[in-house]
Amino acid sequence: MTVTEDAALLTVRARIRRAKIDRVLIVALTLAGFLSVWEIVGHLTNPLFFAPVSDVLVVFWKQLIDPSHRLIDGLVETLAILVPGFVIASVMGVVLGVLMGRSNLALQLLDPYVTIFYNTPRVALIPLLLLWLGIGDTLKIVVVVLAAIFPVSVNVTAGIRDISGQFTEPARSMNASEGQLLWKVILPATLPYVMAGLKLGLGRALTTVIVAEFFVSLSGLGGLLHAASSTYQMAKMFAPAIILAAMGIAIDGLLTYLERRVLKRYSA
Repeated sequence: MTVTEDAALLTVRARIRRAKIDRVLIVALTLAGFLSVWEIVGHLTNPLFFAPVSDVLVVFWKQLIDPSHRLIDGLVETLAILVPGFVIASVMGVVLGVLMGRSNLALQLLDPYVTIFYNTPRVALIPLLLLWLGIGDTLKIVVVVLAAIFPVSVNVTAGIRDISGQFTEPARSMNASEGQLLWKVILPATLPYVMAGLKLGLGRALTTVIVAEFFVSLSGLGGLLHAASSTYQMAKMFAPAIILAAMGIAIDGLLTYLERRVLKRYSA
């Protein structure tokens, strides 16, 4: 590598490093501004309806170190519903999306029902599912599956349908089987669509698991939210919300990391 190439590479690395620093600074400044406004508004508002961020953080810390571990137990209960429900929905959504994307007959048969359930509020199904499944974890897991499966399948179907022939025809010319075409060409090409569907499904799953805990058993983080809001403990109500936000950010970050790893593997 020549001196000129070394200098160009150092310049590019410096720009990338500077861009990362700028991004961190922007996030830090906007977060500080948001928290400052929250604190000011909290002190100017009736404490029955809003709480300053300082009170929220104090209550949040007290709940974390509470010997009864109600917040931690609520998190575990919610994860016990969210994780299996989201995993089942992800697998079934990808399979359904691949089936509809690769088969015109399957698309014609299933698309109307996918559209109906995609646009049907999950809350409207809870009373019916209560009659069928009773009160228990099975009901809540099913509700989470119904919330997350259709955003995944819709995005996977769209991704496969959008793939140009330039991706599949060369593989077909080399006598690639349908399985090889799916694993080596189609799924890698549609990975951004799959991850977008998973992230949309995650948002719906998080919302729905809290709604299910509200309506069904008042357990988990949803039960803690309900208990705090019904007694107008605003600062205490924000603690489960903070946990939910952190959970969503963590899972979203994990999905993004997995996407990069898979893309790096296929690009290599």
